[in-house]
Amino acid sequence: MFTVDEIRKIKSLSRPMEESKTILPEILDIIYEHKLFKIFTPKALGGLELSLIDGLKTFQQVGAIDGNIGWAVTIGSGGNMFVPLFGREVCKERFIHKDAVIAGSGKFGVAKKVDGGYEISGQWKYCSGADYATLFTMNCKLEGSGEIVTCSVPRETVEIIPDWNAIGLKATASHSMKVENTFVKEEDTFEFDLFKNEYELPVHRFPFTSFSESSFFSLCLGLMEQLITEANTALNQKREGLVSERYELVKEILNHIQSQLQRVEENFYSLVAKLWEKHTNGEVLHTIDLEELTTFCKEHSSELVSMALTLIRYFGMDAVIETTSLNRAWRNLCTASQHAFLAP
Repeated sequence: MFTVDEIRKIKSLSRPMEESKTILPEILDIIYEHKLFKIFTPKALGGLELSLIDGLKTFQQVGAIDGNIGWAVTIGSGGNMFVPLFGREVCKERFIHKDAVIAGSGKFGVAKKVDGGYEISGQWKYCSGADYATLFTMNCKLEGSGEIVTCSVPRETVEIIPDWNAIGLKATASHSMKVENTFVKEEDTFEFDLFKNEYELPVHRFPFTSFSESSFFSLCLGLMEQLITEANTALNQKREGLVSERYELVKEILNHIQSQLQRVEENFYSLVAKLWEKHTNGEVLHTIDLEELTTFCKEHSSELVSMALTLIRYFGMDAVIETTSLNRAWRNLCTASQHAFLAP
């Protein structure tokens, strides 16, 4: 996916990105070049048109290189699920550009019905990618009825409130957005499962909750990979100062956790593959099947965090210094695993 030089560049800028609290322009250029915000966008709109499985593995691979970029790609690609929900011309206008990416929130604002559309107001938290998104989506409750209206508005109509201050994923620009008395045309609203154009891919009809759960979990697999990599690096750097027994003990812990991660990864992709095969064969995905995925992702997210805590305890003060790569990898995993789709 990335070249050796690109990976080297990404890693060299991981700390500056965190300090600046945004994805730097030169890293965005790499993402655009590899179409990583268009993983589930059809080729007709300049996307990669990947299957669910290939997309999940991409999230994991990117997360294993850098957590902030992994989160940005995972969230940005999630907006691809809305591609079939707009009218054809609106869809082409919104998604065909190479830098097209959606930021949004599932929280609620207020909508008032007016001629030709809606007038909306509100403030929404956790809009990852707010610094570079070209389109923002949000839910609103219609005055008088409480009916939910899902809207989309261009970047220029949104006020960004820079309030993302989490312990990890600091560069994801997961800020709040605000609009006030903004007009939204009827054609710029959409409904889940109401498809309006020919750009549909099999992934777009996969249950959205299951798509989201598996997306975030695959990313967490990558974040755990990165933590193990950084722990190995830290251990080798201090090897000369350790007695051999201590080095061998920590190495054994690392190898054990690596084996645990491999087991979780294999079971996860086996479970998703069964669901994906049923879906692509036109079979109905029953609630019991989807609940199995939900349970797996939540329980094993907790397992990943437990593994991370076990590992980090063997690295003393090196693990708690925020400027170290090891600490950043740990904080990113802890933050990602707190998402509502993964939290117990």
